[in-house]
Amino acid sequence: MAEVITSKNNDTVKFLASLSEKGTREHTGSFVMEGKRSVYEAVEAKVATQIVVSQAYTRTKDYSAVSKWHLPVTVLSDAMFQRVSETKTPQGILAVCKIRKYDLQAVLKEEDSILLLEDVRDPGNMGTVIRTAAAAGFGGIIASDGCVDVYNPKVVRSTVGCLFKTKIIQCKGNFCNVAEEVKHTGFSLYAAHPRGGKDLFDADFGKKNAIVLGNEANGLSNTLLKQCDSLVTISMEKGVESLNASVAAALMMYEVRRHKK
Repeated sequence: MAEVITSKNNDTVKFLASLSEKGTREHTGSFVMEGKRSVYEAVEAKVATQIVVSQAYTRTKDYSAVSKWHLPVTVLSDAMFQRVSETKTPQGILAVCKIRKYDLQAVLKEEDSILLLEDVRDPGNMGTVIRTAAAAGFGGIIASDGCVDVYNPKVVRSTVGCLFKTKIIQCKGNFCNVAEEVKHTGFSLYAAHPRGGKDLFDADFGKKNAIVLGNEANGLSNTLLKQCDSLVTISMEKGVESLNASVAAALMMYEVRRHKK
């Protein structure tokens, strides 16, 4: 077994701790996936570059699988693993992974169902949207600079192993310009709107559909709203103000999926 790291001043421990910061993730092109299921997903997707386990994990039956992955393995004392973990009760295994980069034009050419997310800031919502997109067959997610970082540990956990099942692009700069580019490649933009739009179940989805979702509190900006081809409203009983953003996204994505069949 590899040497057990016990010091908080060890370079690996400091590096792992630093990956909780967005700036470090962007600078290094790396992030952490924690937990057995997520690590297996990362290894299968060929994005894992290093496996880190706790000393206790080396005594489990699952540890034997780690050597078969032919990746560098680092063993931390249980106390040091707890120090770098983002969970209260860690499973004792994590992977350092490389951030996948996708070309916007290639994604728009290859996919026919995508999401445009403007300033979605809640990590739980973002993770659930990513997971649902993967389940509903949406091949691309394009997020504005104002969205929560999709490699934020809380987002990664919320995806429950689905982070690599859809192509995710986090854009810099003017998001309305990106939306215009999406339209120019043949997509119709459907804005989720709380009132005044066409009922979701009456919406006319086409061959290339982009569902556009806005900020949890403020919705879509007026500028982006004007760029959309159609406003879509999910009907609700009287007295209900709105749906959770991830729930609204799920309903719209599955209605697009239903139209395809």
